[in-house]
Amino acid sequence: MKRKTVALMMALTLTVSLSACGDKTPVSTEPTDIENVEETIEVTTEQAEEEETIPEISPEEKVQSALGEMPYYGDTAKCAMTAEQATAFAQLIADGLAGDFGFRGGYDERFDIVSWREAFKIISSDGIMEQIAETDRVYVMLADFADNGKPYLYVYSSLAEGSFEIYGWVEDNAKLAFHAENEDMGSGSYNLYEDDSDGERIKMLYSYMGGMVHYYNEYSFSDGVIEESAQMEAIHDVDGWHMYEKDIEIDVYTEEEYQALWENNHNHTLSYTCFYDMTPCTLEEMVNYLNAYATAVSDGQSVPVEIKKVDILKHDGTGITTKGEVAQEKVNSLEILRQYMNGEKETGIDYDVYAYVGDPGSVTVDSDGFYFGVTDINNDGNQEFLVSYKNVYTDIYLPSVSKDALIDSVIGVNWSDGTYMTDNGSVRMQVKIYNYNGSAFSVIREFYIDNLSGGYYGGTMTENGVTREIGEEEFNSINNDWNNTYTDFGVSTHLDIENIENTFQVKIDVQSSGEWFVTNAE
Repeated sequence: MKRKTVALMMALTLTVSLSACGDKTPVSTEPTDIENVEETIEVTTEQAEEEETIPEISPEEKVQSALGEMPYYGDTAKCAMTAEQATAFAQLIADGLAGDFGFRGGYDERFDIVSWREAFKIISSDGIMEQIAETDRVYVMLADFADNGKPYLYVYSSLAEGSFEIYGWVEDNAKLAFHAENEDMGSGSYNLYEDDSDGERIKMLYSYMGGMVHYYNEYSFSDGVIEESAQMEAIHDVDGWHMYEKDIEIDVYTEEEYQALWENNHNHTLSYTCFYDMTPCTLEEMVNYLNAYATAVSDGQSVPVEIKKVDILKHDGTGITTKGEVAQEKVNSLEILRQYMNGEKETGIDYDVYAYVGDPGSVTVDSDGFYFGVTDINNDGNQEFLVSYKNVYTDIYLPSVSKDALIDSVIGVNWSDGTYMTDNGSVRMQVKIYNYNGSAFSVIREFYIDNLSGGYYGGTMTENGVTREIGEEEFNSINNDWNNTYTDFGVSTHLDIENIENTFQVKIDVQSSGEWFVTNAE
């Protein structure tokens, strides 16, 4: 049996199972408060001379002392991490705790994550069905996986095995090197394993059990990145298990030999603590350790990273969670919009040509066909929901009664007197001016013009229940006056679905679960 294969297959049993945070805690930097104590100290010349002879701690000793406080997998004597790198790692963790994930380019829509401080859900799929798993980012350690003195930052879950993130270096910038979630219903998993058989310290193995064919991808660490170093597959037949690498058979195992590869036969021979025996620390503790290290390396010149307290606020009765305080009016507007876009409220639009927004569970939104908006159209404190067919017209829905409140499609508004203009048709034109009192719309003026083939064929004006005929000159005057008075409803009140954040001046990070997490609101 080839040694490489044995080393690779040993990893099948070496599932990383790290214990809870140990007793390592950062040294307190809080000043001691001593009150009402008076003390007289006499220092003799002899005592002063003795104190002067106490040797100073060398910079190297300070660095090693700082490394000794933190969970560090590898040979600390070889550590070449700079103060800038330590500070960058500390800032990365502080940002993760604050819910700012720009350092990793954010999370995709599968993740319902607001902060590394809190457990979060991930929506996963095995290609057949979706499932929701809960994980977190609680534990952390530095690990010199490449054995070159430049450690990676390994952040992982206390809730889900195989849920972790590894940050390395690209051109001296901290960067996400690998992210794993063992989310495919147990048939596949990522595991880190220690392998000192060929001079390398840590490798990572992805194994996928697909019936009578098992797949293995091996990854190695170097220069701050993680790269795939081998692909293997084991195929079962009447002779046993045939192991292939790049379509070349390299070993054959009997059933018993193959099963034996799953036994834990790990033999740690390195001079430092085994990876599986490492005691991690919390994220907050690691920030303190990295600050202390950066101070030691830079001889006190580095600027410590601060962990900022961030309030994650769940707004009761809504699906809106915000980072910090957000004006209640904005929360209310976003909540109404969220309900309509998630199908929790119906718009009543059932015209096939405009795609369909309807019952919960079957909502489809044609972002090319609609604008949406939420506004208080008469300044009474109630938010109305607006639906606009792009470049055509706008429909108004009251917040509680949906389609029963639909009026004629609005094309213009006069904000000064609270009236709204509708226009039905372009050849035979019927225009109405409505007033909205908070619960109903009433017509206060309307005119009808027969304008066939570009010629004027007469029209009528109705005001206060009285109808009279009007000529073309009066029609043009009225039309010009109204066009100058009323503004396009869609210009300032509508929200393009594809541009929620800019329109509402917010940053919405999480929408996948149907709830919204607002991380910034102006």
